[in-house]
Amino acid sequence: MFDRFKRERLTTPPWRALQIFNGYRVLVPLVFLASLIAGIQTRYLGHDYPRLYLFTLLGYLAVGLLGLIVTALQKPPFKAQAAILATSDVAFVILLMHASGGINSGLGVLLIPAVGAVGVLLAGSWALFAAAVASLLLIIDQAFLFWLGVNDNHAYAIAGFTGLALFATALISTYLANRARDSEALATRRGLDLANLTELSEYIVEHLRSGVIVADTHGAIRLINQQAWDLLGQPVGSAQQTLATLAPTLARQLDAWQRAPHARQPPVSIAGRDVQLRFTALGTDREAVMVALEDQAEIAGQIQAAKLASLGRLSASIAHEIRNPLSGIAHAAQLLAESAHLDASDQRLLEIVHTQSRRIDRIIDDVLRLSRKDPPATRTLDLTTWLPPRAQEIGAQLRLAPDELRLNLADADLHVEFDAGHLTQIVDGLCTNAHRYGRSPDGALALTLAAHRAPHSRRVMLDVLDAGPGIEAAVLPHLFEPFFTTAPSGTGLGLYIASELAALNHARLEYLPVPGGGSCFRLQLPASPHPPPAAP
Repeated sequence: MFDRFKRERLTTPPWRALQIFNGYRVLVPLVFLASLIAGIQTRYLGHDYPRLYLFTLLGYLAVGLLGLIVTALQKPPFKAQAAILATSDVAFVILLMHASGGINSGLGVLLIPAVGAVGVLLAGSWALFAAAVASLLLIIDQAFLFWLGVNDNHAYAIAGFTGLALFATALISTYLANRARDSEALATRRGLDLANLTELSEYIVEHLRSGVIVADTHGAIRLINQQAWDLLGQPVGSAQQTLATLAPTLARQLDAWQRAPHARQPPVSIAGRDVQLRFTALGTDREAVMVALEDQAEIAGQIQAAKLASLGRLSASIAHEIRNPLSGIAHAAQLLAESAHLDASDQRLLEIVHTQSRRIDRIIDDVLRLSRKDPPATRTLDLTTWLPPRAQEIGAQLRLAPDELRLNLADADLHVEFDAGHLTQIVDGLCTNAHRYGRSPDGALALTLAAHRAPHSRRVMLDVLDAGPGIEAAVLPHLFEPFFTTAPSGTGLGLYIASELAALNHARLEYLPVPGGGSCFRLQLPASPHPPPAAP
């Protein structure tokens, strides 16, 4: 990765630095022209060739102004501009020195910024080349002036030391420029790495199953993820920016934690849910706090699911062992039924054996089907088109009258992500239970299939309602446990299988009592972010 940044820093021209140096090119001749016009020129500047001195200053100023324009346009390319302008600097300074009597004028110091600029703007070889050219021109000019009798031998020594200073400037400026470029590349890399880590952190936080809120010690919210919005029962991006306005309970718990950081935080009720809060101080200054929100019902469900998974594997093993002797019992009962010496009481006993054998066989089938748990073939389903034909098939299977089954689709957008086969099995099982146990005292059946979108949530609710006697409060804690049943002929696996299939598809099945009597089994389905493609 660093090599990529190194290539970028070498191929990204520092146009701003070139523009600044062009400003210097304009400033230098302007200062000398102003002093010339004001009559404060020293006797060493331009006294040998005044006209050459004046025209050189004007040319230097014109090149500087032209440099400002072409640098702003960024045409021609950067290296060509920098090389041409650096060459012009050397040429103009040499001419100014020649017009002022050579190296003794003191104008040789103007070559140092010119060579230093080449070292900063271009690679080191260019700076050394500029220093060599400037030194050579210095010596040639001093030799010419010596031949004319203007300078003496001492000018050669000054020119030599000036050349050494130019080479030293080239080396030092190149070294410092390379160090600056390396530091800039490293800072850019660090900045990009930090930006990538920030984006990764935000992605991880956003997709956590737990709600996460980051706030300062005064309760001002800095970060909040989607799960936290759902747990708080608020729409994503609500205007509330403090814990006190978003969830006063959270603000009170934060104050309590700040007073006693090591005290155990009990679960609190937020938006009708029991939520476990965990506070963690962030940063070296401890000026930020992360609040983790965990749905107690979901945690309990995960623990229960782990226990039931172990029980399911054990049950599957037992089921395999039971099926073989059960087959022997059923076959023996069938042979015994063919005997002509059985009286009515014996026939009744054989009928009981057949009935109970079939019941055990159904239990074994349910256990084996549950233990397999094939991965769901999830796809986008539109409940507005999926539910009506399903309701018709259920009505035909259960032989329901037209007024015994109603369909209520409250919203138009009811796209969900679910396995169609699993959803069919869940809905059919719930409707069959309602047909058996959800009748009113007079025997009437009022079965309703309803679907709607949950407000402020990415969930679609599918309800199976009946007007029966409901479920007793003592039964509710065990409703979705395997092998729990209150009916003498039930297996106790129907609701358990339905809840397991729902969890397999990242959904949730729950029971809701209906005010005024009746039952509601609600399936919370994950909404699809995109509708299914239109049929061709």
